[in-house]
Amino acid sequence: MSSQLIALEVIFIVGLLTIFIGLPWHLVYQRRIKLGKPLLDQWSSEESTLDLLDVVLTFFCYFGVQVTGVLFIVSNPDPSDLTRHFLQMSPFNSAAGLTTLLAVFILIPILYYRRRDLRAFRLRHDRLRELLKIGLLAAILLIPLTMAINVIVGLLVTPYSHPVIDTLLAEASVETLIYTVITVVVAAPIVEEFVFRGVFLTYLQRAFSGNWATNTLILCKHYEKPENQFKAADAFQRHGANLLTSLIFAALHLGQGAAPIPLFLLSFGIGHVSNKTGSIIPCILIHMLLNGISTIPLIYIVLSQA
Repeated sequence: MSSQLIALEVIFIVGLLTIFIGLPWHLVYQRRIKLGKPLLDQWSSEESTLDLLDVVLTFFCYFGVQVTGVLFIVSNPDPSDLTRHFLQMSPFNSAAGLTTLLAVFILIPILYYRRRDLRAFRLRHDRLRELLKIGLLAAILLIPLTMAINVIVGLLVTPYSHPVIDTLLAEASVETLIYTVITVVVAAPIVEEFVFRGVFLTYLQRAFSGNWATNTLILCKHYEKPENQFKAADAFQRHGANLLTSLIFAALHLGQGAAPIPLFLLSFGIGHVSNKTGSIIPCILIHMLLNGISTIPLIYIVLSQA
């Protein structure tokens, strides 16, 4: 009986992989790759003039707000239950996560003042319907693959874990659930895509292109233009910036079990979408859908316990 159950489980898993991963990628292969077309057409856009100062400002603002949030949690223990560890105060913890949105609202005016164009950090909103469609289609291709890799790595190497999830399950309250869902599904995708794809990837893409004078990589006026605008890029120049950005993105998720490996691959895929469209809007949509789908089982568990 046990062998029959194992066989049924294997068939069920193979069926899920075929339906949610195999078929979408097969359709892409048939319609695009087999015909000699790329997964995404390259959209025309002016090259950004972000410089090292923009990156440093983003770095300190992004991480500074998070450090301030953690310090706030540490200095404000839960008055109703002094026996609990401060990291279990997930309303405060989630509120600290939400404050990272302030980093974006602070940074956008600063970067816009320096660059005079929202497209300089990939806040491109023209052709919005096409951007949302690309984000949805890319999510269909990337999210099931990411989840499958996460499960495989979790089984073979180390299981997935996340302090926010552990805290949420430990408290299992509706209030905690609301704070956490808003933080994970709304705040985190907007902030992380703005920081990593909008700023870091955009700047590294310019640095790796070889089209700009070295001094402009440190400080660059918004009206400056590349020296070798029509220089052909090799594979490393096309993908090196995305590779480095994805490594940094994955490294920041160390300590979450299996997460860095699938997140590296997801980040590379999202970065490819951003490089092709020149926008972070589809990237935010993909990130939101991934986090939203991942949160559904937690919502069910918490509501059933609460």
